[in-house]
Amino acid sequence: MSQGDYVKFDNRKEAENYMPLLLKRFDSWDYSVPLVLRLDRYDDPRTNNQSRLFHKWCEEMSTKFIGKVPDATKDGMKFMMKKMFLGTQTIQVGKEIYADQIMPLPKNKGEMCYFMDQVHSWAAGKKVLLSLPQYNEYTLLKQKQDK
Repeated sequence: MSQGDYVKFDNRKEAENYMPLLLKRFDSWDYSVPLVLRLDRYDDPRTNNQSRLFHKWCEEMSTKFIGKVPDATKDGMKFMMKKMFLGTQTIQVGKEIYADQIMPLPKNKGEMCYFMDQVHSWAAGKKVLLSLPQYNEYTLLKQKQDK
């Protein structure tokens, strides 16, 4: 079952500017299937908070490994973690095929939390203690899981 599409507005002016497009959508709708218009608070599926912490972890791991492995830059660590725990995919654009493309970071908070668990565990196994800020989305999700 599809959840449809959504548009996020940060202020009333943005919503007002969108109204003509919304009315066009209403006019083009096939009302043989009911239409639902739902106004709801926007909840970012993956918080910037989680992303910032992951990038901080990549920097921390880089600091630990860069002396022994010159490619262990912050971006190198990000690439390695994504390849190791998210894997790769083949993407086709038109007739072009791009094999072994690194998967993007998860967009869902829970999936991102699981990915970060794997990174945190891997780093701990390498004796790298990663930051765990008290009021970070990842830390709060972990606390909920532990209850």
